[in-house]
Amino acid sequence: MERAAGPGAGPGSSLAEGLIKSPRPLMKKQAVKRHHHKHNLKHRYEFLETLGKGTYGKVKKARERSGKLVAIKSIRKDKIKDEQDLVHIRREIEIMSSLNHPHIIAVHEVFENSAKIVIVMEYASKGDLYEYISERQRLSEQEARHFFRQVVSAVYYCHKNGIVHRDLKLENILLDANGNIKIADFGLSNVFQQDKLLQTYCGSPLYASPEIINGRPYKGPEVDSWSLGVLLYILVHGTMPFDGHDYKTLVKQITSGDYREPTKLSDACGLIRWMLMVNPERRATIEDIATHWWVNWGYRTALGEQEEPLRDGESPLASVAEWLRRSSRPLLD
Repeated sequence: MERAAGPGAGPGSSLAEGLIKSPRPLMKKQAVKRHHHKHNLKHRYEFLETLGKGTYGKVKKARERSGKLVAIKSIRKDKIKDEQDLVHIRREIEIMSSLNHPHIIAVHEVFENSAKIVIVMEYASKGDLYEYISERQRLSEQEARHFFRQVVSAVYYCHKNGIVHRDLKLENILLDANGNIKIADFGLSNVFQQDKLLQTYCGSPLYASPEIINGRPYKGPEVDSWSLGVLLYILVHGTMPFDGHDYKTLVKQITSGDYREPTKLSDACGLIRWMLMVNPERRATIEDIATHWWVNWGYRTALGEQEEPLRDGESPLASVAEWLRRSSRPLLD
């Protein structure tokens, strides 16, 4: 969400060729400030360079009077022709505003008037994992574990609070000034419930699970587990697991779980195989991943043991449910 997606991704095996594209205790989150006007943004922020452009607007780097850098996303309502797209945008804002985790991009303020929605967010200064891995091609297993552990920590937190991301990929995983992970772009995220199935086909085909790519209903968390398997394969091996040269071949490979056997084996291979199980009932859950020995090797505390609820008596699921209840007003005002 904080920046535009990276280069267009197509099936392929080399990141360099551009063919693809330890959590601290959580603090109680302060309520995100909401304003129904532009609130003199130019007086409060010095706008700097453009970080990215999208269908509905752009993301700019900006500096507060205190000197703190932020990312400001401006969405033009006149560019939104489909009311459902505005529903998704508002849902993304509600979900990200509700989440409070050190490895998820934070939303600070939201401004809205009849013309625009403006979102002030945490700024991640070191780009995304796509750029990082493309420059290095191969990470050490220790560095791969460091990054993956932080991603899993954030996804574990989301799943425990009833949120599925559905678009986990290198371009949506940013790095802050200290080189720590910040998951961004919750535009395809949604709430999930154990007794209901989701049906939306979404995300990048290269990271999509067999049930997504074949249009089958799914619960939610299992599609993130598959994407995490693809991510870990890339982090450890420096290439994409599925390298179909056309979409039809890619679908066939994903549907059969026929990923490339790496030339150099890794201790992570067993976990990758578990996350890339075609049958979602046999696929590793986020709990399985968070407690796996490879993820926790060299760390004193297993992931998940120190995770806390989002706020006293509140969860993102409850927050978004309340937003859905009250957002019966006209979408395009």
